[in-house]
Amino acid sequence: MNSYRIMKTKDGWGLFRTGSVKPLAAASTKDGLVALATPFIAGAAASVRVHNENGTFQELRF
Repeated sequence: MNSYRIMKTKDGWGLFRTGSVKPLAAASTKDGLVALATPFIAGAAASVRVHNENGTFQELRF
């Protein structure tokens, strides 16, 4: 199963593969990035951990 994280960055929000420091996608808002993340997990066994602005865990999506 692929694992991704949506986290706050200095420029907005980033979608990261777990363990990576380079984002696969970026957006200015968290909601915008959640929409962009859909193609990365569509039809695949994947999970996305969504974090708050302060870095704490908010929710897990499959």
